[in-house]
Parts: sequence; structure tokens; C-alpha cells
Amino acid sequence: MMRPIAINPKASVPAVLVSKIGDHDDGDHVPAGYFTFCDGYDGTKDVSILHGCPCGCGTLGAISLKPYGGRERPVWQWDGNRESPTLTPSILIHQLDERGSIIGEHWHGYLTNGVFQSC
Repeated sequence: MMRPIAINPKASVPAVLVSKIGDHDDGDHVPAGYFTFCDGYDGTKDVSILHGCPCGCGTLGAISLKPYGGRERPVWQWDGNRESPTLTPSILIHQLDERGSIIGEHWHGYLTNGVFQSC
């Protein structure tokens, strides 16, 4: 399925920590900036972040955190702040075609001090 075109590709939105993404979505739509931490299969706490795309398109994204990410996916450094997190490096969400091939950039920016800020 093709990822939706960015509604506001230059969006900057606050990161809003929620206990569960499913508690705040509208069907398949996840509000921009909503995020939650996920634990690993082995019980390790906070191995990734699930988030609503900052552009407002409603898609769900996942960010693997160091040192828990595998070699097959990029991983981000997290400052440990659960309420107002900062991640490095930048977050790039690709535009995909119906086969899952990258065809462009959907959203690119940073999560800094609890704000998704576009580049």
C-alpha cells in the first residue's frame, strides 16, 4: 500500500507521550506527534518508540533505540527523557510506492526536547 502524501511535510508538532497508541487513534489514523515506548520481546524496557507521523497524515512509525536495534534497521540514540525526548540523528520517513520501494522523502526532521521539528 502506498504511504499517503505528506499533509504538512514541514510540520513541527509537540511530542505527546501516551500510554498506548491504540487508545488515541481513529481507526488507522494516529495523531501527529503522539508517541509511546515499546518494550522488547525479552522484557527489556524502552527498546523502541511508536509515533504518529509528524506531518499529520495519520500513519504509524517506529524508531529503534540504541543499544537494542538490530543490524537490519537504523537505530537512534535517546537521551533517556521520557516526557520530552531527544533523539539523534535525524528521522527520515520515506515515501514508498505500492511495492514498498522508496520513491522519495515523506518527512524529515528531528525529535528534540519533546518536539518533532522538520528540517
